Amino acid sequence: MIEQRRIIRGDSWGLCLQQVLARAATDTASWMQRETQLLKSDANSLVGLLSLQDQCCYLKLYRYKSHVQKMLFRMGRGRAVRNFDIACKLATNGVPVPRPLACLQVPEGLLLLTEAIAGGSDLADLWQQQPAGAEAGKLLQGAGAAIARLHRAGYAHGDCKWNNLLCARDQFYLVDLDGAHKASAGSARQARDVARFTLNAEELAIGLPRYEMFLASYLQGVDEPRTDVIAGMLPILHTLRARHLARYGERGQPLF
Repeated sequence: MIEQRRIIRGDSWGLCLQQVLARAATDTASWMQRETQLLKSDANSLVGLLSLQDQCCYLKLYRYKSHVQKMLFRMGRGRAVRNFDIACKLATNGVPVPRPLACLQVPEGLLLLTEAIAGGSDLADLWQQQPAGAEAGKLLQGAGAAIARLHRAGYAHGDCKWNNLLCARDQFYLVDLDGAHKASAGSARQARDVARFTLNAEELAIGLPRYEMFLASYLQGVDEPRTDVIAGMLPILHTLRARHLARYGERGQPLF
């Protein structure tokens, strides 16, 4: 059984998770449904919270979708492994991300174990709780600084929506790194991050004065001219707007 649950990354945490799984049935998905606090379940993945070594951890099962992907997973390649490696590099560069703990190959695909941020709430939830509160500016400035640190480290997130910015103890963490890539300063990938964040800001109708708090914090972190950032972001924002308009209808208030 253990041979079917091979450690790919994270020796000590991987061994602990491997030992827990060795006592379970072959079906990892069923085990997660029983033993974790399930957060998400679809055809391609399962996500749950698991207590391991007296610590709350975030566990994601990436199911393989084809025989080719199954072979790649068996070779230790796939989004879970790339996610682990990128998180390690980002943390080394001072980018706030949950600490990656382990990556295992299992019969259904790959398992990724990361630190769970205790008491964290995503920016979208926080904003809806107190959109006009005194903390609004602080939240937007913190989000801008976190994205700037990511970009300054030479990466782009790939899906920089408000749900993927987690705040805990006045610190923002970037989560869901499946789409993260290396990206040069001012590149289209980095511009897309700003555009995706801006789209959420428009849909929540936060208004230009508050958006400028985010933008000022971001610009200070990346040390780029405002005109360059806006010019790079706007074409992507127009495309994203059109896509969301077709899918969800009119909502929010355009900022530009």
